[in-house]
Amino acid sequence: MSELKCSLLRENLQKAIPAVSRLVSAKSALPVLQNILLRTENGRLKLAATDLEMGITYLVGAKIDRNGDITVPSKILTEFISQNTDDKLEFEVVDDSLKISSEKYQANLRGIDAKEFPLIPELKSAELFNLEASALREAISQVVFSAAQDESRPVLSGVLFKIKDATLKMVATDSYRLAEKTIELPNKVKGEVSLIVPSRALLELARILGPIEGKVAIASSENQILFSVADEVQLISRLIEGQFPAYEQIIPKESETRAVFATNDLAAGVRVASIFARESANNVKLSLLPEAGVLNISATTLQVGENTSKISGEITGKENEISFNCKFVLDVLAVIKDEKVALEIAGKLSPGVIKPVDKKDYVYIIMPLRA
Repeated sequence: MSELKCSLLRENLQKAIPAVSRLVSAKSALPVLQNILLRTENGRLKLAATDLEMGITYLVGAKIDRNGDITVPSKILTEFISQNTDDKLEFEVVDDSLKISSEKYQANLRGIDAKEFPLIPELKSAELFNLEASALREAISQVVFSAAQDESRPVLSGVLFKIKDATLKMVATDSYRLAEKTIELPNKVKGEVSLIVPSRALLELARILGPIEGKVAIASSENQILFSVADEVQLISRLIEGQFPAYEQIIPKESETRAVFATNDLAAGVRVASIFARESANNVKLSLLPEAGVLNISATTLQVGENTSKISGEITGKENEISFNCKFVLDVLAVIKDEKVALEIAGKLSPGVIKPVDKKDYVYIIMPLRA
């Protein structure tokens, strides 16, 4: 175990440790996987963790007195740093422990030799493309919730990254609903690329991107993808093997009825109906009345009762009705930031479409329920 010694500001650690510690499993069969790796690297302190499917490294500014490394228990390190109120900390490896000193506090954490820590792969592939952190964060929020929660069909538990020329399509589906986000890239990509990224990896990435501005560089190899954020954070994940469903064919090409509503009004009406739909598989009925310019949202449960909400909007086409899982409707309305949304349906047994009115970069498909 090498003789690491450095000093750094607590505020730098407070950004890095929560991001890294989320990958640590408290129940891992390998004790070292319950630890965070600390290693000096190029004049900074690197923190790293892995669960063997994903790995994260976070570089923080530090004054390095001696190069070295050690792994220490994630839970104890995280709790100690969060409770420490001093501005400056000193780390020093003494024998097989990490000594942490500050003005008012001191601790010794028993460690495990860094040689036992699994190697986090480093991708040597050239950058595939880059995106503004804010654009990628928004795209993740608009698609990832549509991925399947279980892994009985692994490809559905991930998000498809489909890249052609200078266009990236991010797609997720659990076979009951589907979200597709289209992003224009700053540069063309050679050939066509299709990758399925685990939704869990994207959720972690979105958390990391929360306070960060700047570019995110994306690179991939045959079975891994790397997200590099602001020369500070790297998240690497295994890709999901398999063929993503040919989803384009289920996106309706035309509709019988189109309605435009204020996003907040539609969400409020569905939210009220959801109270009465809990005991009936979240089933809510949407009745579109073009002549009146009204959408009736209703839910009925024998044990609870019934309700109807009326939402005014611009409705064109024929009178129609359809039933949806209200949770699926509320999920998408929570991530569309536009003031108005369009609802398009082609009959009670055809998939419904929800999308922003003035943008063509996002579409959400919901399979109907039988009323």
